[in-house]
Amino acid sequence: MIEDSTSLDKLVDPIPQVPQFPDRITLELTNHCNLSCVMCPRQYMTGPKGYMSFSLYCRIVDQMAEHHETALVPFFRGESLLHPKCIEMLRYAKKMGIGPVQFTTNATLMTEKVARALLDLDLDFVSFSVDTIDPMSYGEIRLGAELKDVLNNIEYFCDLKNKRNLDKPEIQVSVVKTDNTSKTIGEFVRFWNKHVDRVRVYEAHSKDGNFGLLNKSREGFLGKRKPCMKPFSDTVIYWNGQVALCNHDWDRKKPLGDVGRRSILEIWHGEGYQRVRDGHLGKESLERLCQGCDHWEAYYMKENLIGELYTKETDGQTDAGIKNTHNKTPI
Repeated sequence: MIEDSTSLDKLVDPIPQVPQFPDRITLELTNHCNLSCVMCPRQYMTGPKGYMSFSLYCRIVDQMAEHHETALVPFFRGESLLHPKCIEMLRYAKKMGIGPVQFTTNATLMTEKVARALLDLDLDFVSFSVDTIDPMSYGEIRLGAELKDVLNNIEYFCDLKNKRNLDKPEIQVSVVKTDNTSKTIGEFVRFWNKHVDRVRVYEAHSKDGNFGLLNKSREGFLGKRKPCMKPFSDTVIYWNGQVALCNHDWDRKKPLGDVGRRSILEIWHGEGYQRVRDGHLGKESLERLCQGCDHWEAYYMKENLIGELYTKETDGQTDAGIKNTHNKTPI
């Protein structure tokens, strides 16, 4: 268990600075999902489910448009393509000059029509959550879909991008390292490395509802807690406008704000965020979510990431030179 802020080790120098506006904003178009995945923290959510209204979405994007360096992640806790206006929402973000836009999907709803529409949008990054290329394992891990259909959908998307000779989006396929997948990750990477730009291996986390908690912590960090940079760079907005802390804040009971009532800028510089940041800087108690999360360690690792990242250029080897902490680089 990570110790409280009273045992924080010497802080990094310089102390993290708060930008005028978040570097990255994650918008939850919906927290409904058409799959039930054994490792997904959704099973520990207790709040209501719903869909972000188009008017609320536009209000948020309009505020982001005043800060063109802010990245948009239109995905959290659910499958965004379930939203009936998903494509229209993405189109509006591009129209307003938002970028980069980093989209994630489980690919089950990636029909030919949807694939064409997404490629028309000139998105910067699209990630497909797959986890395995073995049909039997897929059925055990991702309940509610057939692997053959998912593979066909991704293949069509990749082929269409190549036929159009497009530079974007950068395409990623991901796997979560679990007992079910760990033995076949090498095969998974070799297969996808021929088809996509990058393969991401994520560590399993949030077991038993402890959001952000990894199965094990890396050597050299135990008892040496340092500030996480997420409260100084990222924000997450649930489908109903309530503001969460980061992409490991899956079930916040007391929101940091509500963008239906206050501006993103007001919330970003408000008391709720300041208390969280002060906790990371050792000025007051670290909030419970952060106490149980290990992902702050990524900011102090040589590769700046937890897990592994493979690209075509690395020929199946981990690319230690790729950083994933900057807002322009998807995580």
